[in-house]
Amino acid sequence: MNGIGPTIGNPHPGYGLRVRLDSNKAKSLASGDFNCPCGHAEDAVGYAEVASLVIRYGRHRRDDCPIPEVRAAAARQYAALQHSMNKRRK
Repeated sequence: MNGIGPTIGNPHPGYGLRVRLDSNKAKSLASGDFNCPCGHAEDAVGYAEVASLVIRYGRHRRDDCPIPEVRAAAARQYAALQHSMNKRRK
């Protein structure tokens, strides 16, 4: 982390993903960060970088996290997302 992430939940933000977009017109002001219970943390500034961060967060939780409970919860969330996406197409 480089310390530029959002201020949501400070001074002790906890685990999870936080994204801050103050204005739809000023997308360069977007910022986001995530912390995982395994100790992995990242942050990003800028609309495209934050979108990429959200994807990396999901993949880390689902595929790379060494904590089995986190991987299991992420797998359930991903399965629910896939299910809802398939329902919309019909």
